[in-house]
Formats: sequence, structure tokens, C-alpha cells
Amino acid sequence: MTATSKISSAGGSQATSDVLLLGAAGNSGQAIAAELAARGLSLRLAGRRRGPLEDLAQALAAAGARADVRAVDVGDRGSLAEAVAGAGVVLSAIGPFARQAGPVIDACLTAGVSYVDIANEWPAVRGLLDRGEDARAREVALVTGAGFGPAATETLVLRLAGRMGAVPARVRVAAAAAVARQGDGVRQTIQESLPQGAITYRDGQVIRDALGSGAEVLTFGGAQRQMLPGPVGDLETARLASGAANVVAYIENPAAHRGGTDSWAWAEVTGPDGRIASAELRTGEGVSATAAIAAETTQRVLAGAAPGAWTPGSLFGSGLVTDATGARVTLSGQPA
Repeated sequence: MTATSKISSAGGSQATSDVLLLGAAGNSGQAIAAELAARGLSLRLAGRRRGPLEDLAQALAAAGARADVRAVDVGDRGSLAEAVAGAGVVLSAIGPFARQAGPVIDACLTAGVSYVDIANEWPAVRGLLDRGEDARAREVALVTGAGFGPAATETLVLRLAGRMGAVPARVRVAAAAAVARQGDGVRQTIQESLPQGAITYRDGQVIRDALGSGAEVLTFGGAQRQMLPGPVGDLETARLASGAANVVAYIENPAAHRGGTDSWAWAEVTGPDGRIASAELRTGEGVSATAAIAAETTQRVLAGAAPGAWTPGSLFGSGLVTDATGARVTLSGQPA
């Protein structure tokens, strides 16, 4: 169900920049900046080093975008507060989010500014969603998982569960992103996340097993893929989108060969009567898809969003990802 009660984005008429983009000079950040600029939004580009930010600002200005630069240390409350002040929405591309998101969210709550991130770590996604009461008290929207992976599998689960008309007994989701270049932040996030092992929901309880437990070969996107249950944000978004007590979110086996130029998401729901339905989503390069989803989410939050803690689909519905990326969806083999 999509949230309907709307508030104006924090900052309102006092906003000096539509979006404060944290981590703007990184691989994902640069792609997101281009997407935001293409939507005509004014940007405050933030990160640790001014040089790369100034280069990005000049490139965006050459294309007619409005952007300024701010060196920010997210570990310094004063530096972060100064950067957040006057922003319409804060969009964070700084990972690992399990470590980095908390101080940024705190700064946004203090300033009364809404927040969006592209987190795909289960602790980070669940941690933000636990802050709904704080967000409502400050009348801001906090949105997590606005990237390929959590948002893509969520849109499939929302559609399948809606068609089923009942709470599924089990949900399984998986994503396989085709990435032209993996940034250092993504590599660091993966390295820090994998030691958490295989996290799943079983009968409503969080179950932790060694990484590799429950490994399966799943077929989607026209290929057989070696997949492992992993500690990813998809696990939480799928659970909330379906209400299911048994949920597994798979990641690609890091040792498996990756190929192709398309990114795929897959979801399967099993009804209380044992009926199974599945869906697939196909889009292009993974970082570009993440940038489009993050920019679309941020633009909608800036236009007005209900206060609280959200995933993109819970706030804006199952059409957000396809609207943003032009992705193609099939439900039980039929175009949706």
C-alpha cells in the first residue's frame, strides 16, 4: 500500500539547494548527480575531497546544471550539520551504510530535512526502518534501499502479493546486477557485509547461518545462477512488502562467473495453499539503474512525501522502478 498523507519536503522555500548529494564523487554518486541534474534539480555536491567534486560540478555546469561544492566529514557533526542546512532533501551514496548512515540520519532529523539512501545492507535498511517514530515526530521522510536490488525485488513482490490476494507463506528474491565498473565503496560494503553470513526470516524470526548455507542454483534472466542467501536489504523490503514470515534474499556467489549487460531481479511467492507465482524484472547496467531509481525517489520526496521511515515501494508503490528505469517486468512468464 502506498502512503497517501503528504507533507512538503523539509527546507521548503528556504532550501538553497534541492538536493545535498553525499558521496557525489564516487562511482554511484557521479551517476546519481547526472540523473538529478537531468531532472533540473539544483545540487550541493558533497564529499571528503574538493578536487573531484569541483571537476564534477564543472562537468554538470557545462550541461546547464546548477551545482555547488561542499567538503564534508560525516564523522564531524558540525561539518555535517553545516552541509545539511538549507537542503531540500539529503541523498546519501556513502557506504558502508551500516556504519555511515546513522550520523547522517541523525543530522537530517535534527535539521528537519528528509533523507534518501541507496543502502543494500540488511542492518542498514532495518536500522532506518526502525526510526519511523523519530521521523514522524520531526515530520520528515526517511527512505532506504533506493537502488537496484532492494527496490527492484520489492516492486516484484508487491505485484505478486497483490495478485495473490493473501499473505504468502514464503517469499524468495534475488538480484543479479550487470555493473560496468564497481566502485571502492561498493567493494568495501561487500567485504564488510559478507562476514554476517546467511540471514533469513524463518517463522518470523531472524535466522543466522554461515555464508554458503542454503546455496541454490536459480534460473532467471535466461540463465542458471549460483546464488547464496545473503545479508542484503532485499530481505527486509521483501518481508515488509509481503508480510510473509518466511523470506530468503539471495546474492550471487562471489566466486561465480558474471556475464551479460542486463541486470535482473527475480521474486517467487508461495501462497498459503501452496500455489507458486514468480516474476522477473530486466533493466540495463546496474549503477545506471540505481542512479535512476535514487533520483526518481528523491525527486518525489522533494515534491512531498508522508513523514515516516520507508522503502521506495512502500512510499510510492510498485510502479516507481519501472517509471524510473523503463525496466520490463514479467509475471509468471507474461508481460506485466
